[in-house]
Amino acid sequence: MSRTAPPARRRPFANSNTAARGRLLAENLLRRARMRSPAVQSRPVYERPGYRTLLGRIRENVRTYIRKQLELPRQEIAEILEANKRAAMWLGFAAALAFTTLITLVVLLVALVALIPRDWLGVLVLALAVGTAFALFVLGVRAKAILPAFFGGIVLIAIGVVAFLWLPELVLAALLLTIALAIGTGAMGYGGYSRLELHGPTRTIKSMKETVRWAKQRLLGRSAS
Repeated sequence: MSRTAPPARRRPFANSNTAARGRLLAENLLRRARMRSPAVQSRPVYERPGYRTLLGRIRENVRTYIRKQLELPRQEIAEILEANKRAAMWLGFAAALAFTTLITLVVLLVALVALIPRDWLGVLVLALAVGTAFALFVLGVRAKAILPAFFGGIVLIAIGVVAFLWLPELVLAALLLTIALAIGTGAMGYGGYSRLELHGPTRTIKSMKETVRWAKQRLLGRSAS
C-alpha cells in the first residue's frame, strides 16, 4: 500500500505582502515625480521684465519715496514739538517780558527827550515832519502814486506845525520818537523790498528736468534694445 504525499502548506499572507509592497513602491514613485515636476516646469529666475513692468516699478518707487519724504518732516516736527514743549512755554514768558521791557524802554526814552526845552523839541518835530513829507513825495513820484504821497506830506507838515505851536514837552517828545521810528521802519522796509528776489526754485526745477530726461533715455534705450 503506497503512501500519498501530504499536501503542501499554503502561505496565505505571501500574496497580500507582495501587493502591499507594490503599492508602497508605486506611491513612492508618484511622490518623487510630484516633487520633481515643479522644478522642471518653473520659469527662469532671471526673466527680463517688460516695458510696462519697468514703468510700474518706477512709478511705485517714486510714490513710496514721495510718501516717505512727506511723512518724515511731519514725524520730526511732532517729535521736536513734543520734546521742546516746556522750553517753548518758558520762551513764551520771556518774549512777553521782553515786549513789556521794550514798552518801558520807549516810555523812558520819551521821558528823557521831554527834558529838552520845548522850543528845541518843536523845531525838531517840525523839521522831521517836513523832511518825511518831502521823502514821501519823492517816493510817490517814483512809484507813480503822486496824489497819495502829496496828501500824506500835507498831513505830516500840518502835524509838525500844530506840534510846534501848541503841544507840551511830553507830547512833543513822544511825537518826535514816533516820527523817528517811523522813518527808520520805512527806510529798512524799502531797503529790504528793493533787495527782494522773487523767483521759483530754479536749481530744483533744473535738477528735476535732468532727472526726467535721464530716466527717459534709460527707459527708451532699454525698450529699444
